[in-house]
Amino acid sequence: MCGRFTLYVDSKKLNTVFHLTENIFDYVPRFNIAPGQNIPVITQGAGGRVLSYMKWGLVPPWAKDVKIGNRLINARAETIDEKPAFKTSFRRRRCLIPADGFYEWKKESDGKKQPVYISLPDRSVFAFAGIWAQWNSPEGNIIKSCSIITTGANEFIRRIHGRMPVILDESRLHQAWLEQDDALELKKLLRPYCGELEAYPVSAAVNSAGYDSPHLIEKIDIPGF
Repeated sequence: MCGRFTLYVDSKKLNTVFHLTENIFDYVPRFNIAPGQNIPVITQGAGGRVLSYMKWGLVPPWAKDVKIGNRLINARAETIDEKPAFKTSFRRRRCLIPADGFYEWKKESDGKKQPVYISLPDRSVFAFAGIWAQWNSPEGNIIKSCSIITTGANEFIRRIHGRMPVILDESRLHQAWLEQDDALELKKLLRPYCGELEAYPVSAAVNSAGYDSPHLIEKIDIPGF
């Protein structure tokens, strides 16, 4: 699964990489983005790509309670076109979720879980493939929410965890995910990442969703890791 990630790149870089058509407002670099929080999401509109903020944890339009989003922070690539919670968004409401790294927890021989930070070797910004939905509450409030799509881990990540988020790191992939209409072609994009990744252990302080600091992505020394 993907349960924490970072986005600390300069906002001008976001504009350049994702070809946004509007200026970014209220952007704050983050080092511990957690489920349930409002996160940056890029969608394709009639006037081009825009970045807005949505709740992380997808709430389908038919949901009776917003709390369902707590269980829907990730959507499995293998069944995204079949599951009632995800299939409509997969066909009609796809998005890019910008990131420059993410955390995973490696289970050690003693049963403890060691947090690991994973990024591209040059720390460049990329996107997770995502989907989004709009939910109207009984009180008339509109909540937009999203989910990060995961797939089976590649060989590099498999030593840490069995699954990984779908990483889209090229402009052509961004365009295809947002604009492609063919479901079979879309599913082909939801594959394990083929490029190089970097991973190293970090402080257990990341376990606290309320703690956000650049220190969280600093490498710590663990013998034999």
